[in-house]
Amino acid sequence: MHDRGLDIGGGGTGLGIKQALLVVGLIFAIALAVVVGKKMSAEAMAVVVGVVCGVAAAIPTSILLLVVFTRRDRQQLDEMESRSRQHASPPVVVIQGGAPQALPPGPQAGYWPAAQPGPAVNREFHVVGGDDLMIDDGRY
Repeated sequence: MHDRGLDIGGGGTGLGIKQALLVVGLIFAIALAVVVGKKMSAEAMAVVVGVVCGVAAAIPTSILLLVVFTRRDRQQLDEMESRSRQHASPPVVVIQGGAPQALPPGPQAGYWPAAQPGPAVNREFHVVGGDDLMIDDGRY
């Protein structure tokens, strides 16, 4: 008893549109191959047969590589998921606050010495090859 849908076909014994188009396309391809094959020279036919055999030989190798790489990628994803589950929450670090520590006066080991306050020194710069940039009084 089938109450869910309409049964329009005659029991499903006929060909569907997709199967009919596939059969027509296959017949067309075979007819085209026969017509082109009769007009080709022997050398050209040998080249075509070689190309077809090469492609046919490459298909199993490609499928095998696809299976191997897919399996490897799946294993890597599983490993990453198991690592992320192990380290789901980061460790909590608590730092107690307190009074700031003052540095003792004087030079500190490992630090660049602080600039001493005093008058600024005028520095002179010599530009090599910049004669065309010079103003009349010798400045840049």
